Amino acid sequence: MPTVYFIAEGGLANNLFQYFAAELMRKMYGYDEVKLTFQINLEFNLVIDDAKWKTICTRYQEGNPVPLDTTRNILMMGFFQRSEPFEADREYLRSLFTIDNLHYINRTVQIKNIVSYQTKHTVVPGPTDLTMHIRCGDFLDQKSLLFPTSSVLSSQLTDPSSLIELIRSIPHTTLYLVHDTLKEDWEKHYVAQFDCLNPVAIHGNMADDFDFLMKSHTLLLSASTFSWMAAFLGNATQVHIPYHSHYGGIEGTGQSLAGFHEGCKVYYSMDTWPTSQGMPANPAPSAAEEKETA
Repeated sequence: MPTVYFIAEGGLANNLFQYFAAELMRKMYGYDEVKLTFQINLEFNLVIDDAKWKTICTRYQEGNPVPLDTTRNILMMGFFQRSEPFEADREYLRSLFTIDNLHYINRTVQIKNIVSYQTKHTVVPGPTDLTMHIRCGDFLDQKSLLFPTSSVLSSQLTDPSSLIELIRSIPHTTLYLVHDTLKEDWEKHYVAQFDCLNPVAIHGNMADDFDFLMKSHTLLLSASTFSWMAAFLGNATQVHIPYHSHYGGIEGTGQSLAGFHEGCKVYYSMDTWPTSQGMPANPAPSAAEEKETA
């Protein structure tokens, strides 16, 4: 049977993007099934990378689909982290996120495992609470703030002052900060910037935190695909998205994650951190980016 295969690279959220992109390809071109594979066969498969994926999705949404030889299998090799096709088919993709879905998204995790997971968090976000996700780790290339003269190459961290101003403008009862265990000094320093807001820290294992984000009613996302995918699959009615162009943005072929329903608000002009050490702000938005989804 003609099959759409996908390669699993990266973490949980990356794998979900790869699986869902394969499902969209199956739907667009009428393939029989989607399968995870660990074999790269370039001779017998049509290979779809991120650049081809963007073209295929754009043309499909314009009603001018790219012709493919659908007698051949497809091999998806990329990350496919663009919000446009996911927004257009959100309800279809969410319909696949069920306990009955036995598809593997990597070597050990099936969709049903994520859906059926019983969280260890005892706190549940309420309808008037605000949850912000913070991703540290590799989101700052120079992983130390102890040497001000060192070269900071790039960052995907949003400047805390911009986030604090935004948080204060969003009505909420309790502010929850979902983040990994803080190990580096710079990670502790970054998160400490939000102490003035009296937040409640939430950090468990990956599945616990993903579950908490999915249950949140109002979300403020990091640049991480982890929080974006949790918002996409969850039931938040308000989603605040500081946009970034680290992987090319809307004009590129890499990651471009903006809104996906009418309750999303996208901010295109927020600085990255740490600006005080020569970190450049996000580039000015292009004409195509100069719109704010409200």
